[in-house]
Amino acid sequence: MDRVALCLSALCLATAVLAQTPDIFSYPTTEAAREAWEPQYGSPPVRVERDEDGAPCIVMEGDLKASGDRLCWDWVGSLDLSASDAVSLEVRADNAGVAQNLGIYFGSGEGWYPRFWWGGAPDTWTQRTFHFDEFGVEGQPAGWGSISRFRFSLWGNGPGHVVFRMRNFRAVAGDPNRNFLRNGSFEAPGPLPIAWGSGHWGVGNLPWVADMDLWRRHFSLDRAVARHGQASLRLLNPSGFPRLNAVSAWFTLPAARAEAYTLSAWLRSDRDGLPVTMTCAEREVTAKVGKEWQRIVLGGIPPGENHSVVIAPQESGTLWVDAVQVQRAGADTEEYHPHTDEGALIAREAAVDWSPPRRIPAVAAGRVTRGPLTAAPVSIDEHGRFLVGGQPYLMHSLGLEFVSDLKVLDLVAAAGFPDVCIEIRPGVSTDTLKSYFDRCAQLGMRIIPWLNSGLPMDLFRQHIETLRDHPALLCWYVYDEPSGEGFAIANEKLALAHELDPNHPALINYLASKLTEHMGDIYSTDIYPIPHSTPSAAIQGVAVMAEGASRERKPVWMWLQGTGYAYWMDREPTPRELSCMVYGSLIEGARGIYYFAQFPRTKEHWAEMRSLCVELKALEPVLGSLDRAPSVRCATPGVLTASFRYQGATWVLATNTRPEPCEAELRVSDGSRRAEVIFEDRVLPVAGNAWSDSFGVYERHVYRLRR
Repeated sequence: MDRVALCLSALCLATAVLAQTPDIFSYPTTEAAREAWEPQYGSPPVRVERDEDGAPCIVMEGDLKASGDRLCWDWVGSLDLSASDAVSLEVRADNAGVAQNLGIYFGSGEGWYPRFWWGGAPDTWTQRTFHFDEFGVEGQPAGWGSISRFRFSLWGNGPGHVVFRMRNFRAVAGDPNRNFLRNGSFEAPGPLPIAWGSGHWGVGNLPWVADMDLWRRHFSLDRAVARHGQASLRLLNPSGFPRLNAVSAWFTLPAARAEAYTLSAWLRSDRDGLPVTMTCAEREVTAKVGKEWQRIVLGGIPPGENHSVVIAPQESGTLWVDAVQVQRAGADTEEYHPHTDEGALIAREAAVDWSPPRRIPAVAAGRVTRGPLTAAPVSIDEHGRFLVGGQPYLMHSLGLEFVSDLKVLDLVAAAGFPDVCIEIRPGVSTDTLKSYFDRCAQLGMRIIPWLNSGLPMDLFRQHIETLRDHPALLCWYVYDEPSGEGFAIANEKLALAHELDPNHPALINYLASKLTEHMGDIYSTDIYPIPHSTPSAAIQGVAVMAEGASRERKPVWMWLQGTGYAYWMDREPTPRELSCMVYGSLIEGARGIYYFAQFPRTKEHWAEMRSLCVELKALEPVLGSLDRAPSVRCATPGVLTASFRYQGATWVLATNTRPEPCEAELRVSDGSRRAEVIFEDRVLPVAGNAWSDSFGVYERHVYRLRR
């Protein structure tokens, strides 16, 4: 039995299912399901599908016509959930990115218990457990013992067809020793511990960014040492290096469950007396850790959202961390209790493909950006193309929330990025900002200064007046994610940037809840879906922006997820997930890609970024061409395509947005004899304007067709 199977067998009792509850997603036929399920708000009726094992599921699908459109289905019947603590179900979705918000409801009496489902939905079968203490109240529900309806509802963020499948509805008994922390025993497989990092987005400091293998040797899973299960987290902190901590992703402690909670962890060191501080929600305890496993306990943690555990060695040495859990005060245990969905998390991550898309070694080796820069005018033409020196320009930028040392910029250029986007906070002086500009000009990188929303107007003005003629300047990023009163401030700063520097575009980056009517010269948003949703969530955001941007003759830029293991993002995108988001965004109309933020932690993700630097630079003139391109069609579900005409050849971009491999036939409207697969050194025959190719999980291909 392999390690994952051992882990799953150890976690099989994480939730106790109450067998008497009917499975509201299991019906022998579509006709039987439609007797129990009522479509709402004009939604199509449900249908029944069966998987390869013959197990049934309910399929809810429909077409969303615009942002805010709603699809909704009600199961009508009787459920007594009074003996339960939660319900679980398995879900998978196609094109879930068009749904900006999901909700499940239980109707009871004259009201509802609603639970809005943040983070989207996956495109592989995934178990989700919803505890009753996470639900709100609408109207006057009569209690969990008299449920008369179950509702699933979604709201769109733009047009598109969406499919949700659900199966295995179960009522779950309460666990008096429930653990609220994900992956506290580090059993989920992957290159790094899921839902744990060393704090902050990515890595931004030396010596780590100069040698991320060094960082990975100091922060790693240890599958030879464990207090529980098969693995632990190892922190290696030798003298002379910045100390690394273990920091969990966010979790919520519901007030309805307890007045206080207790955090515990099993720790072990390579020496006696290593001082270690453990904190959560401003509570703290310090203990001396020795060579034998010992349990450290911190009580009095209040309820709240966005809690995080920090385990911080105070001196040099090696520390192993295992069996971390947060439980109700008085219900904490020495025995490890897996998080409710820990078994599902392990199964999901065991199926993740961390290999890169197919490409030749020369592309995988990356490129280097070399300077110095020469001054060139920046403009946006009547077609909405972003131009530098009069030529179409594809912005491709590593995002940095801070620059700890100018050598960090050297490393960004050495990775091949033509641009860098840097957040400029109030503590950064104009002289310091100029040093960033000067170094970028030397290196050959253009810079997008992201002027923090808290920047005072006088400093905002000073930055622009001082640097508006600098050759490294690409554009001004004047405000990030406005909301409420922030919209007026953002618009004021946008107008001031235009007044002070009419020769460079200026943009506002908006939240994903506002994908239309962007006030800046460039449409821009950020969507970070991995691993809670799918690449299509980001791609759909581009599609919605592109519709409005096309009418307004504006470019579309897209922030994509370049890091993880922090806050709510349990891990980074895999190379294939990242590549799919990039190519899907380009296909839907993006002509600028930036990655949030700092250097990624996994070797696989960084290697993919470097390869994409080669590919996007090669595609820059193709994507900017105004030549009329033939149409391209592909009937395979989930394969996105776009065509371009450049230097007498037809170019086709295609990406598989699904987690399964597929075979696809692509067809263009003009005649060609062969299709060169760019970046892969392959050639495919074209017959009758069509050719066939295989696509791996989330894989992209670029074709050049000649007559």
